[in-house]
Amino acid sequence: MKIVKSLLSFIVMFATIFTFTVNSNAATTKTMSAKVASSVYVRAQPSVNGKKVGTLWKGDNVIVYSKSKTGWAKIKFNEKTAYVYSSYLTFNKNSVKNAEDQKQNTTNKTTTKSTSTSTSEKTTYRPVTTNTYYYVENGKKGKMYSTNKRNSTGWTYWYKKTGLDKKQTILVRESAKGLDYKFAKTGTVRQIVYPFTKGQVFKSGTQNSKIVSIQNKMTVKAGTFKTVVGVKAADGSITYYAPNTGAIKTVKNNKATYELTKITTK
Repeated sequence: MKIVKSLLSFIVMFATIFTFTVNSNAATTKTMSAKVASSVYVRAQPSVNGKKVGTLWKGDNVIVYSKSKTGWAKIKFNEKTAYVYSSYLTFNKNSVKNAEDQKQNTTNKTTTKSTSTSTSEKTTYRPVTTNTYYYVENGKKGKMYSTNKRNSTGWTYWYKKTGLDKKQTILVRESAKGLDYKFAKTGTVRQIVYPFTKGQVFKSGTQNSKIVSIQNKMTVKAGTFKTVVGVKAADGSITYYAPNTGAIKTVKNNKATYELTKITTK
């Protein structure tokens, strides 16, 4: 009987210690916020050979779950877990937060966003440098791609080749104010203003453009995209932009003059 009582006491004590340990670990789980010091590829695994799932740009803010001894940071990227090398991040020591508080903040932001008529400033409509975009423009096939090269003022170099036309160089830059393209002939032209609402008019180069639609879903030859924004230019054409993609279709006089047909990843 004494053995049985001792065994029961041990089980109760072990369960108590185990519960306390689990609760203590859950309560002390932390996350850190960091800022991207230099643009870097985001990978699915903590390895230079890991699959590229996107890009973080200089100045972007990111939530960090942990750092490994091998130099990799486990981060939150597009609502999933991913990895970047820690040396590309600048950590704010005063921003360490309890994970439960962070989760609650994220939930509150999501709820707010669902009832808002404007975009979140964290939504990006710029094309991803690890992708190649194929399209048809005025009956000619073409492609747009980047080598991820940047100049000293933060513009990323993109190259557009349509049919037999000469290759065109386009500079792309995104800020909290909007997505801008810079062309050799026309200079800087704002494609989208941030944040935006339907009916909003904004300056695009020397003329005005207008946000005419915000669609939950739109399908083109390259696939189906969500949160698509329609921007009407001064010439009456409407260009539709999708997150992490850029322009997916342009329509003028009820006729498609540009349409994205395929996206491949390098």
